[in-house]
Amino acid sequence: MKTKSRESKVKVLLLITGSIAAVRIPLLVSQLFKDNYDIKCVVSKNAEKLIQPASLSILSRNPCILDNDQWSYLQSSPLHIDLCNWADVLIIAPLTATTLSKWVTGNADGLISSILLANNKPIIVAPAMNSKMWLNNAVQKNYQNLQDYSNVLLLKPCNGILACDEIGIGKIPSNDLIHLALTFILIQNKKPFYRDLLNKRFLITGGCTSEKIDAARKITNNSSGTMGLMLAQVARFRGAKVNYIHGPLKNKLDINEGIKMHEIENSYELKNAIKKEVSKCDYFIMNAAVSDFKILGDTSKKIPKNKFIKFFNNKNIEFVPDILSEISKLKKENQIFVGFCAFTGPMKNAKKIIKEKLILKGCDLLFANPIDIEEQGFGPLAKNEGWLFDKKDMESHIEKTSKIELANNLINQIISTNK
Repeated sequence: MKTKSRESKVKVLLLITGSIAAVRIPLLVSQLFKDNYDIKCVVSKNAEKLIQPASLSILSRNPCILDNDQWSYLQSSPLHIDLCNWADVLIIAPLTATTLSKWVTGNADGLISSILLANNKPIIVAPAMNSKMWLNNAVQKNYQNLQDYSNVLLLKPCNGILACDEIGIGKIPSNDLIHLALTFILIQNKKPFYRDLLNKRFLITGGCTSEKIDAARKITNNSSGTMGLMLAQVARFRGAKVNYIHGPLKNKLDINEGIKMHEIENSYELKNAIKKEVSKCDYFIMNAAVSDFKILGDTSKKIPKNKFIKFFNNKNIEFVPDILSEISKLKKENQIFVGFCAFTGPMKNAKKIIKEKLILKGCDLLFANPIDIEEQGFGPLAKNEGWLFDKKDMESHIEKTSKIELANNLINQIISTNK
């Protein structure tokens, strides 16, 4: 979120506690500063042993605040209250088991614990610890208690190699994912952050499928998979359990954690993966860009270039069956199915075709987005807009915006649909 003056910048209070994962936080501070956030860092006594407060001061362009500063004689009012009043959003990364315990039991021992108890602003929580600690019953119980905090956005730790050389759950969520969660909170336009999709299940597809022509070549569609991934993360941020079935992702951001991922290659794999999961979901969003054609017969050998014309003239190509129309036959009464449709040219010309597609595909809603407008369409940085149609002649325009905000706006409309 870019701003021009320091007064109008979004103010982020970053709380850093004593997990080894704290060494990753200076990069997050640098990233947020480059995106024009006003950042203040608060470092616990244990975190001071892991990262240099001076480096955080330089990266944030604000003095780093230490635990011992809480009752400094230089303060004319309680520091933890002043900091809570200053901030627009808080991030605690990493969150340790000790700080978590203090927070949920109302223990204000230390500056960070006092801030957590005094705060009523939105806060992003990114735990990090050893797997055995994370899976301990007491830690899990404390973490579950945070589910009842209406201002908390929880990012579970990730699987991977830990500082102790063990492989398991406990890694701090990526800086990209923390940054995305911050963007998500800010697009709520200062409305309270609610987890309105708790106990809901989303099945989302994204990216492109590809079909082999021969041993060296493929037929595919243009899709980075970013839009489907944004839909998946927004649903997850709002409390849903999400399964994302996707083709190869062309997205440099590390934002895949927290959702169940299943990568496929071709239309056959996509259809089978959907069939296995679709009965379990409340909402099915078909955002995948399915290749329209596939090759008949053996594709294990490479076709010489000079024989391609003969190969295609022999009618070795067939259409890929419409997956959404087939899956829609499995739809239950309490489910909502949503399709996507890319188009070019004026909407007034495309409207008739889009409405026909909505009926043909058998889904409840169809989102049509133009791909021939500058700065719109494919890629993680592209913006998008579109029109959402239903079978009752509803036509709702969602204005051009970032893909994460579009995903949030689209989910708002999807969940408001009468089943």
